[in-house]
Order: sequence, then C-alpha cells, then structure tokens
Amino acid sequence: MKSTPKNQKLYWDSRAREYPTPFDPATAAKTRRILAALRRLGADLRGLRVLDIGCGTGVYALWLAANGAASAVGTDSSRAMLRVFARERRLRGIKNASCFAADWAKVPAEKVAGRFDAALASMTMAVKGEADLLRMESAVPGGLCVYIGWAGRRRNALMEKVYAGHGLEYKAPEGAELVLAALKRLGRRPKARYISDSWTRGDSVEGTLAAIAVNMKVNGVRLKRAWTLELLKQRARGGVVPQRTSVRKALLVWRAPRP
Repeated sequence: MKSTPKNQKLYWDSRAREYPTPFDPATAAKTRRILAALRRLGADLRGLRVLDIGCGTGVYALWLAANGAASAVGTDSSRAMLRVFARERRLRGIKNASCFAADWAKVPAEKVAGRFDAALASMTMAVKGEADLLRMESAVPGGLCVYIGWAGRRRNALMEKVYAGHGLEYKAPEGAELVLAALKRLGRRPKARYISDSWTRGDSVEGTLAAIAVNMKVNGVRLKRAWTLELLKQRARGGVVPQRTSVRKALLVWRAPRP
C-alpha cells in the first residue's frame, strides 16, 4: 500500500465491517496469548492507564479495560473503526475506556503528554519514525512502550495470485524494521520477541471483490474486475471465498525516558 494518510483512512474504513472485534472468542484467545508474551518481556499492562495508538475496533484497548487495566484510551484515524469500538464498549458496559479520532502525527502533545502509564501500538503505520515514537514516549514519561508490528512475512494464497495478476508483489507491509531502526537512532534498546500468527476468514464473492478493489486502489492500480471476479468464483465454496493468512510479528518493549 502507498502509505499516505488518505490511503490509510480509506483502507481501514473499508476493513471496519469485517475486522475482528475484541470479545470474539478467537480474537480474545489471540489477545491473551500476545499479552502473556508481552508480560514475559516485562510489559504487564494490568493496573495501568493505557494509550492504544491505532486502536481500530478496540482489540487491545477494550480487552485491557475489561481485564485489569486501570483505564484505556484508543485513538485511530478511521471513524468507521471507532464506531465499532464505541458499539463494543456500549454492549459490554465498559466504563473505563474511551476513544477519539485523530491522525497520530497531528495529535497535539498536550492532549496526551504525561497522561498514561503505558502506550501500545499494534499493526499500525501510525508509529513508524522518530517523531511518532517521541510523541508515544511523551505520553508515558518513564513508562512502558509496546509495539506489535509486521516482521517481514505475510502469506495468503488467494491474495498472492490476485496481486501477481495485477503486476504487484504481495508482501508484509513495512513495520518492525522501521521502528527498530528509529529506536536505534534514538538510542533505545527494546526487548524483542518474534511470533507466528495466522487467521482465516470467508466472505461472499461480492464482498471479497469489494475488498480487493480497495486494495488495488490504495496501491494505485486499476482493478481487473472481470479477471478477478472469475478467479473468485473458481475459489468460492458454497458462495463463500475462503482465505487463510499467515504472518510473522515482532513484539517490542522498552521504557520511555524520564524528562
């Protein structure tokens, strides 16, 4: 994806409809596993005031708020994602969580500075360079910083074929490598762990085609609609196009410096 703010918003708004929600059993099990791995790296978020950058539907923020965090505040540029966040919060009666819409690069320092004990950014391009990391650290002086991001591997047989058919390479977005390089320039020494992750999903032919159309648009490529539609019809089983994605993720933990 051509990582512009406009493309990011378009992509994530389009994903909100089928994006995992915090208390779906499979999603919750994965969240528990990753939080346990983070604790082994020294990042226990229970009892803390947590800022979730690029929070999406609240997979971490709402789960943490409901399971031991003192409070959780999520921020995201996608209002569609935040509408799901707000709906899930209401359904669960979670009182110690909130969210606000913003591009992280433009969040005024005074809105977040010194207000949290821990800051988390998961699978988001909102945090990638020194300025993003410094803003993140300013929210938690002396506190915990957690980054969960792409680490060089993403496989999906269907999407690999679709991308190749449009002259593109299907690969993991940039993530952990950018953050690790930026942290090194800042003199930080994060603890790191790499994990494998995977998920399956299925959607109708029409729903899958619509999602692929957005992927092509944010990559600056015109959708080969007839070719893609025929491919999806061939792959469909009972009207559903199945997909399995496997990835490698990096978990990074460090302490923000004190002023």
